[in-house]
Amino acid sequence: MARRSNKSIAELLMPQPLLAETSSKNDDDLLLEKKIDMATEGFATTKFCELILKDRNRLSKENASTFSDYIIAMKREVNPRLNYKKSTMQIIAELSKSIGIAKKFIDMTRDDVLYYLDKCRKLDNEDRLHKWVGSYNTKLTVLSRFFQVVVLS
Repeated sequence: MARRSNKSIAELLMPQPLLAETSSKNDDDLLLEKKIDMATEGFATTKFCELILKDRNRLSKENASTFSDYIIAMKREVNPRLNYKKSTMQIIAELSKSIGIAKKFIDMTRDDVLYYLDKCRKLDNEDRLHKWVGSYNTKLTVLSRFFQVVVLS
């Protein structure tokens, strides 16, 4: 009679990583990968969102972890639409790149955020219809919500 394994079918069908790969990734990297996967689940193409969260030219590991925690918490509380999550990821990544990737979100000051928002402003001769105001207000709302959660937690 054949021995029965205690592993589930999903565990058996998953490709097994090489020993060198598992030893090179530490627990923090695996935890970050899981957080990013949870934050980006539901997207038809996760490449864009994963690229934002995994690209170290846009977000540091600490900031990617903090932002993934924010998206996961937002999914549990509000269940936002995918487009809102995507635009939130873009705005936060732009902020991180604008201020400096090495600077943690918790360490950012009000002046850092205002510096980023002031880059969004346009002069009257560039934008006579003041269309930049809508983008500015959207970014301000997203950043306000984000920093309320990050600072309070």
